[in-house]
Amino acid sequence: MNHDERDNLWELLGRAREPKVSPFFARDVLRKLRAEESAPGGLLVWLLRRWPIAAAAACALVFAGVTLVPRPEPAVSVVAMAEHVSASPDYAVIGNLDELLAAEESSAWLTHSVD
Repeated sequence: MNHDERDNLWELLGRAREPKVSPFFARDVLRKLRAEESAPGGLLVWLLRRWPIAAAAACALVFAGVTLVPRPEPAVSVVAMAEHVSASPDYAVIGNLDELLAAEESSAWLTHSVD
C-alpha cells in the first residue's frame, strides 16, 4: 500500500462515527449471564420444580410397575439346566473343583514368610 492510499484510509477512518456504549452495558451483560446460568436443565428439572408431588407419584408408579409386574418364566428351567450339566462330560471336573480350590488354599507355596 503506498503513502497516498494510506492517507486516504486514515482520512476515511477519521470520519467514521465512534461507537457509543450504553452506560448500562455491563449490567445487561451480567443479567444475561445470570439468566443463562439459572436456565433449567431440562424437562425433569422443570417437572421437579413445578410439580414435585406429581413427579414423586410418577416415579413411585414406575417403580411399582417394574417391581410388581410378574415376569415370564425363563425358557429353560433350573431343573433342565441341572440335567444338562450332569450329563456333560465335564461334570467330573466340576465335581472336583471344591477339592482343587481347597488344595490351592492350603498350598505351601502360598504361605508368606515375614523377615
